[in-house]
Amino acid sequence: METLGGGSFKASYINWARTVQLLREHAPGWLPELVRTGDGGLLHRAPVGAYLLIRFKHADGTVTTEVPQAIMDTKNNSVPLDKITARDVTDTHRRGVCMAAAFTFGLAYELWAKMPLETGFAGEDKPPQEGAVQSSEVEPPAGYESWKANMTAVSQEGIMRLQDAWKESSNALRDHAVKHDLTWWNGCKEKANAK
Repeated sequence: METLGGGSFKASYINWARTVQLLREHAPGWLPELVRTGDGGLLHRAPVGAYLLIRFKHADGTVTTEVPQAIMDTKNNSVPLDKITARDVTDTHRRGVCMAAAFTFGLAYELWAKMPLETGFAGEDKPPQEGAVQSSEVEPPAGYESWKANMTAVSQEGIMRLQDAWKESSNALRDHAVKHDLTWWNGCKEKANAK
């Protein structure tokens, strides 16, 4: 994981090359593919600007659902069609492949969902900062133990099922898990990734 910017603007991201490497490692045979327009072009017109349609194609010919990625400037504004450059297209393609991998396979979805990164996509867990509240000092939210038991069981069904259950969980439960029960949560993810 890398960080872009500083000060009041700071964003986390995974380099597009790392995303593609993870895709090859965890989804062998799948490659990104741009979907062409009816006239053979790559730019799909929008009311303002254009977008790319990105999908994945397996070596056996199977294709996934197409995912649109708008061509935007550095402030996430649409670029007018007549102002789109080759650089805009290549940047959008790289960004779109990462977004489509998250949408299609759940790969590094945490960045798009603004969640803590799954084990294997982030650096080592950081030790608690001095003065940080330890888990034994914090009361878990209502229903936490029941939710924890359910998530432990769901981890036996694989990473995609665990990710779905995580997304359906309340922010209070998720926050408590990553802030005060990270060893358990990382263990669940490891079990799910092993399936």
